[in-house]
Parts: sequence; structure tokens; C-alpha cells
Amino acid sequence: MQKRHHEGKTKRTRFHAMVSGVMAAALLLVGQFASAHENGHGSHDAQGVIELSGVMARATKPGMSTSAAYMVIRNASDEAVTIESVDSPVAKKTELHTTTKKDGMMKMQRVDNLEILPGQEVQLKPGGYHVMLMGLKNPITNGSEVPVTVTFSNGEKQTVKAHAMENIKGQHMAHH
Repeated sequence: MQKRHHEGKTKRTRFHAMVSGVMAAALLLVGQFASAHENGHGSHDAQGVIELSGVMARATKPGMSTSAAYMVIRNASDEAVTIESVDSPVAKKTELHTTTKKDGMMKMQRVDNLEILPGQEVQLKPGGYHVMLMGLKNPITNGSEVPVTVTFSNGEKQTVKAHAMENIKGQHMAHH
């Protein structure tokens, strides 16, 4: 009988040791995730760090093969981020552009990346930085939604829906 009592005690001791080990491992993992999240290295740390708002796209007129998308991008993180790429399924080619004035002429040129400093807000708007949608697969109709994906240097990738409008304040270059 004593042997049986001893075996029961040994099984309980092993069970308690196993539960304690599992609990310790779980606490360690939770602590590491919380620490990584606080230090900006967690898997969900990018969400909400970059805010995209006021997203709109220019509706096209018959025969137009290009359009543009505009938005406000706010870097709410404490580190600079760079827009590394832009993409949209409505166009064969999507690029980040800026508009410059040279010799009295407005000229657009591709921008390979755009740095946004901590706390900074950058406006993609007519006459400045904007997303060029080239080789449109279909016309962009007034009131439709245009998906635009922006990829940042911190690994964050956001897809937003740009509301298509015929008249956008500051939009005077109808043929990009």
C-alpha cells in the first residue's frame, strides 16, 4: 500500500512540475511578446503607426489611360519610414510621382521613395506628390472605389480604397 501511495505522489509531483513548466514557458512567451511590442518589433506593431486618410482618385473621361490618387499619410511612429512602393490592380503600372516647375513648365517625375519623418504628415495632392495610375485597365467612374496599396520600409503594407471624383481641388492637369 505504501508503494502505491508513493507512486501516486510521484505522478502528482511530475504533473505539477509539468504544469509549472508549461506555465513558466507561457509567461516567458507573453513577456517576450509584450517587450517586443513595446520596442516596435512585434508582429502587430505596424498597425496604426502609419495613418492614411482623405484617399481619393481622379475619375477619368473617355479615352483617358491615366489617373492619379491622392491621400494624407501621417507617420505616428517614433521612427522615420519610407514609402517604398505603390500598387493598384486598376492600372498596368503604378508609381509615386511629384510635380515640379521648370522653365515655367509643370513636369512630373517618378519618385523612387519618399521619407516621412516621425510625427510628420505628407499630403499626396494635385501639383505635388501623388500616385500615378498608368495604363488603366478600365475607366475610373465617378463614385467608384479604387484600391491602392502603399508599402512602407517598416514592413507595413496598407491597402486603401480611393473614392473616385470628377472634381478634385487643385486638379487642373487632366491628361497627366
